[in-house]
Amino acid sequence: MRCVRSVQRDLSIAGLVASAFLVAARLPAQTVASSRFHDPDGITADPTGLRRDTSVKMPRPGPRYPQEHEARGIHAAAVVAYIIDTTGRIELETVSFLNRSAPEIIDAVCAFLPTKRFEPFVVADQKWRVLLVEMYGFTTWRDPDTTMLNAAKSLEKRSQEEFATSPISKAVARLDPLPHCRPEKQ
Repeated sequence: MRCVRSVQRDLSIAGLVASAFLVAARLPAQTVASSRFHDPDGITADPTGLRRDTSVKMPRPGPRYPQEHEARGIHAAAVVAYIIDTTGRIELETVSFLNRSAPEIIDAVCAFLPTKRFEPFVVADQKWRVLLVEMYGFTTWRDPDTTMLNAAKSLEKRSQEEFATSPISKAVARLDPLPHCRPEKQ
């Protein structure tokens, strides 16, 4: 008697699941748009030919090494991915940290990136937004952590290649949940 009730219950559950699949199959596909990556179809992940805009004077070549980290000899290498808009500016809300980074390192990179400029990325006379992956190393000259820097460079290269050879929707889905810069509200 107990087995019959169990089988009936299992059949009822299976019927509910099958009904849900039938209903879902008739509904239009819905994708959840990322709040950080607007219009992903206008993004390319192949930055071949991308150049920095050398006419823009940058206050420094890279992010500031947080003083406490530098004084204590704490090394870090943040690998970040971000979108460069059609004017050559970085879309700060899209900056995503691909590896674990201390909050002070994240803050330093996020403070630096708005100062960078690139020439607009043009393909066949059309400007494109482009996804770029870069590494920012924080290490001392007297005792550099080359193993960490090499690992970060490897992650940078692998990630750029992966993003350039996959659908942009896959790249956005991977980047969206990662730690990221939070643009200041104006």
